[in-house]
Parts: sequence; structure tokens; C-alpha cells
Amino acid sequence: MPHNELLQNLLTVFFAVFGSLLGSFCNVVILRMASGTSVIFPPSSCPKCTHQLHAGDLIPVFSWLLLRGKCRYCQAPISWQYPVVEASIAAILALSFLKTGLNLSFIAMASKAVIWYVATVIFIRREVLEPGPYILPTMIFILFNFPINGCPFLSLPVKAAPLIAFMIGTIATFKQKYEIFPAWAGLSFLTIFALAPRMGFYSAIIILVPAVLSIFKPDAAEKIFAAMQMAAILAMLTVV
Repeated sequence: MPHNELLQNLLTVFFAVFGSLLGSFCNVVILRMASGTSVIFPPSSCPKCTHQLHAGDLIPVFSWLLLRGKCRYCQAPISWQYPVVEASIAAILALSFLKTGLNLSFIAMASKAVIWYVATVIFIRREVLEPGPYILPTMIFILFNFPINGCPFLSLPVKAAPLIAFMIGTIATFKQKYEIFPAWAGLSFLTIFALAPRMGFYSAIIILVPAVLSIFKPDAAEKIFAAMQMAAILAMLTVV
């Protein structure tokens, strides 16, 4: 095996492992953002029996598998969200490295994808109705775009993205609580912004479908919209 190929494989594994650890932290952010508590203190504990978790309980993905999805101390079920988020962030970092190599673009690509993914999981859980988890990612998303594609507002679809996202958010929340408007609008903007260089206005048309469906079947629309977000993230990492 050539030296460069071996190094690339080792770095891919390294970033996957690092990504799984980052995914574990992202789980903490997602869960504690819902409760409004610090992401640093107190240490992780079982939400059922409040027993503090030790290092052996916190190995990304593997601890959940070895414990068969149950708390070591009280046998309460552990949500499947933990291993899924950890594995997903691991894949995001590995794919980002394979797409860009080890440079500034890698940091930008991985950061954008992780931020987008976490915002989508928060949307799926429906526990945080504040605009912060969607407004802040939008700002960071734009900032991290410059090392990859330069100025993002040169194409017409990207220029129109804020207006289109506002429209989609308005349609999606037409018969629902206004508090979820930032989630729909923010995630719609990220989708259009990320996919516009390859798909143009088609990305906006695609996510308009669940927004219209939300008027009639909001639960189904949210699931479809979230699935589209995940597919768009994967497209950004592998195709766009």
C-alpha cells in the first residue's frame, strides 16, 4: 500500500474516532439545551437513577451496544439517540476529510455539517422552541462557507435564500405555533445555501413540499423535512 494511501486511511480512522467523541459531546449539548442546564457541569449521569456515569459507560457507540441499550445501574432504557448521533458525527468528520483533505476547508466543511446535523436533531426532538439553535448555526454556516466556496452571495439562488426560507417557514407554521418558525426557516436556509451551487432553485422546491404538507399533516411533514435535512447533509459531504 502506498505511503500516502496508508496515511489517508489512518487519518480517516482518527477523525472517525474523534468524531464519535465529538458526537458524545453533541448529545450532551442537545439534551441539556432542552433542560436549560450547563453543558459542562454536572458530570453525565443516568437521567432515571441520576447515578454518575464513569468512563466505561461513556465510550461512544460501544458502551450502548455492550450495555444493550440499558443503564448499568438501574437497567432503565438508554435512548437510541446516543449511538446514532455519535456514529453520525463520526461519519461526518471522516467524510469531510475524504472530500477535502487535511486543510482549512476540512475544518469548515466538518463544522458546517456538524452544526447542521445538531440543529436537525434539536428540531426532531421538538424540545427547544428558542430561535438560538437555528439563528446561530445560520451565521456560522455562512462564515465557514468562505474557505470552501468563497463569497456565497454571488449566485441568484443563494441571494434569494433568506426570502425563500422565510416563505417556507411561514407556510410550514401557517396553522401551528409561531415558535417553530425559526426551526423551519433556519433549516430551510441551510439546505438552500448548501445545495444551491449544484441544485440551484431545485433545493428550495424540494423542501417546499413538506412545508405545504405541514398545513394538513404537521407530524408527517416534520419527519419528512428532517429526513430531507439528513439527506442534504450527506449530499453536501459526498456530491455538492
